[in-house]
Amino acid sequence: MRNLTLTISILFLGTTISCLESSVTQPITFEDQLSKDLEIIDAYLAENEITAEVHSSDIRYVIDEEGTGDSPTATDSVKVIYEARLLEGNAVDSNVEGITFKLNQLILAWQIMIPLMSEGGKMTIYAPSVYCYGNVRRGAIPPNANLIFDIELVEVIRD
Repeated sequence: MRNLTLTISILFLGTTISCLESSVTQPITFEDQLSKDLEIIDAYLAENEITAEVHSSDIRYVIDEEGTGDSPTATDSVKVIYEARLLEGNAVDSNVEGITFKLNQLILAWQIMIPLMSEGGKMTIYAPSVYCYGNVRRGAIPPNANLIFDIELVEVIRD
């Protein structure tokens, strides 16, 4: 009886462990998520007949208006007017008055793209989730959300 109980316990434990191992999902890599994001963004751009430039980071963007002033560096602060939307079109954040941020404290998409702008310039950025908030919910922004940012660079503030 003792051997039967031990055998059943070992079989039960082995089955349980194998079920647990098969149900554990591996975290998705940056590259895999970026690939998924770009597929979605490229489909959106094609569907809406938008011709966007491709940055070396793979962020898609459109220069809506060239600026004529200074361009920021990573350590500068920037005053911007912006709107952020989900790819589906829902606005999730905006500031039409102008707000100042330290550039190196912003999401990676902004840190990469805003230095390409000059004061007075306007750009639309189609940002993959990995360059925004990743797999974290941020208020109205769901996890793995690809975002559209309409940004006007009002002023570069040298710190």
